Amino acid sequence: MFSKWSNKEFSQMKSNNLFQGVNEDVALCVYVTRLIGRNPDLVLHGGGNTSVKTTSDDMYGDEEAVLCVKG
Repeated sequence: MFSKWSNKEFSQMKSNNLFQGVNEDVALCVYVTRLIGRNPDLVLHGGGNTSVKTTSDDMYGDEEAVLCVKG
């Protein structure tokens, strides 16, 4: 397996506001999921879910541990 990671591509996606409103952990999870999804040898028919544990501010501005799932 060869790495398809591209700092340039990830930076372009961020600058195009693809990840607007999400933190860096979630943005990285989405990018990696898309990289894996491009290779049909690595995914099953119908796709799947990916998740990342991170933190997010609640409605009071307090930081909380959260699990974000991309389905």
